[in-house]
Amino acid sequence: MRNIMRVFLGVSLLVLCTGGGLAQFAQGPDLIVERITVSPEAPKPGDSVTIAVTVANVGTDDITASFFVCISVNLMPDVVATELGLPLNELLLGREQIRRLERNGRATVTLQWQVVELPLIRFRASADCLFNQVREQNEENNRFEQALLIEERYIHQWWLDQIQARQAHEITLGSPEIVVAVLDSGVDWQHPELINNIWVNPKEIPDNNKDDDGNGFIDDIHGWDFYDNDNDSLEGTTIDFHGTSVAGIIANASDNVGLTGVAPKVKIMDVRAFDPKGRATIDAIVKALDYAVNNGARIVNMSFGALGCFEPPGQLRQAVERALDKGALLVASAGNFGEAFPSCVSYPAAYPGVIAVGATGTDGNVTSYSQGGSKLDVVAPGGDISYEKFLELAAKIENFEQFLPLLKTAILTPYPFGGYGPFFGTSASAPHVSGVLALILSVNPKLSAYEATYILRTTATTRSPRSRYGYGVVNALRAVQQAKGGF
Repeated sequence: MRNIMRVFLGVSLLVLCTGGGLAQFAQGPDLIVERITVSPEAPKPGDSVTIAVTVANVGTDDITASFFVCISVNLMPDVVATELGLPLNELLLGREQIRRLERNGRATVTLQWQVVELPLIRFRASADCLFNQVREQNEENNRFEQALLIEERYIHQWWLDQIQARQAHEITLGSPEIVVAVLDSGVDWQHPELINNIWVNPKEIPDNNKDDDGNGFIDDIHGWDFYDNDNDSLEGTTIDFHGTSVAGIIANASDNVGLTGVAPKVKIMDVRAFDPKGRATIDAIVKALDYAVNNGARIVNMSFGALGCFEPPGQLRQAVERALDKGALLVASAGNFGEAFPSCVSYPAAYPGVIAVGATGTDGNVTSYSQGGSKLDVVAPGGDISYEKFLELAAKIENFEQFLPLLKTAILTPYPFGGYGPFFGTSASAPHVSGVLALILSVNPKLSAYEATYILRTTATTRSPRSRYGYGVVNALRAVQQAKGGF
């Protein structure tokens, strides 16, 4: 869940002409990482692999002092991690030492590692990574990355099993006619998991710099960025992973690669209101919500909330009421502060008519961080710790061994710019419910918002107490079966 109150996701020789003479530069050693190989080539989680990194000295001088080669896993691009202030882009696996390297020479270091359950593992090797002991011609070319894909059949997606989504997929994978708006920090709509499941405005002609559909937004092909006030979340301010993770839980492609979403054939509308650090103004959220509903989203996912149980100022309540009056299904995170506020849910989840979603952990029980109370509707997978606790712990992580326990308790989701990583909290729970609602509407698109909500609640797996579970744990299979049979 996000807080909404600013309210709280080759040798080279350089020659220069200087007054008729030639001055030579670029003398000395120059380290590069030539390649990374992983063997065996097609491992599965739990297998031991050998990671081999080949380093070359392409400079003009020998390296006579020892230096280190670091081997890491990176989960997100440096620019995204920098925005978040997190080290998750480079988690150290190990360091190996090379004692000397002649010019034009090569050396290979190896590291044994046990493969973990990530769909895509991006290894990064850095030469002269510790203490920067070698003075080089070029200090900027010492890194190399290599991706390792793990087959989806080896990834245990416990969150899908918990809500019986796999069985529901035997009936429907969702309909592309159903549009789910992700009102968040921006979606990487070019991610391989999402690129074929992104909403395309049928009334807008791309890149003609005209408002073809007359909705007040020029070239809004996939939605609108209300933070940068442009038509693409990938342009302008960097997005973090929050919005992409939410979108992935709903609609990851079902293609036997990477991960599978709850409703892998529905369309995602990208409606951005939040900055890279998860902050937004009420005005931006209101505009984003109005846009989503006015442009055909039947479901709006809102994985954010005001701190505690306090209604935020401004016009958010009126925007919610407008959306509900138009028949939209609004789904929101209950909140991640259950220890402090166990008997209430955050706004906008607390508004009448909004489906408030709490979180379950890997054991299927509601988590201690999940907020509850009389306004809670249902619960769904959110991981064992809150998003806020994850950020707190992640800021202290220095290597992959420290990160692994977190990974095992998380929901895996796509990260911006092609990666994957962990996601936690009621921010993750809400899109599971949005996905189930999308499946309900896919098999019976004539259902009203009231009828779809009724099916969602009555097919949930009942648990007690009511204040912690609401109507129960969402069940995709039962919901789809009831929707298909008629209301």
